[in-house]
Amino acid sequence: MPLDISPHLDPATCAVVNMECQQGLLGDSSILPGLARAAEHVGLVANLARLFDAARGAGVRVYYCTDERRSDGFGFARNTLVHLRMRDGANEGMGGHGPVMPEIAPRPEDVVFRREQGLTGFYATGLDPYLRNTGVTTLIVTGVSLNIAVVGTAIEAMNRGFTVVVPSDCVASDPPEYAETLLRYTIRNIAYVVASQAIIDVWKPS
Repeated sequence: MPLDISPHLDPATCAVVNMECQQGLLGDSSILPGLARAAEHVGLVANLARLFDAARGAGVRVYYCTDERRSDGFGFARNTLVHLRMRDGANEGMGGHGPVMPEIAPRPEDVVFRREQGLTGFYATGLDPYLRNTGVTTLIVTGVSLNIAVVGTAIEAMNRGFTVVVPSDCVASDPPEYAETLLRYTIRNIAYVVASQAIIDVWKPS
């Protein structure tokens, strides 16, 4: 029996949160080429564009969490192995991952949090108070990577009392097969996992 998430998708209490869909991660010169290939394989950017258009059309706010740091790297804590594993790891962190992919670039009504530290959407950003101040109770978490930023943000949202939805075709991981495992055995225990079309169908004009 298909999962009915419509009770949680009232546009008045929903928000879409997108993690790090930036050119430095998903573009032609990605510092994580395996992740960029996985995202291309699932059609991540095109799927996000459709979801974001549906959200905006229904009056649901889209929030972007981007990785953007000082160009000289001053103050950045290089204390995670993921940064050491990135290509040119010694220089990674100088300025972050660049602009959001142009096909899903933020619009004036969207909200952008430029995170300088940490790996998840709630850390060192204003995301939590924005959501609470605007009556949001359900978060639709999207983007990259499912390995760290997406799962971490979903867990943080759940810990804060939000209902979490993760559209399975709006996230990507490296290696790509890890996404199915993580969605099945981890994410589904803390969030509703559905295809993005199921969300779009709820938001279609009646």
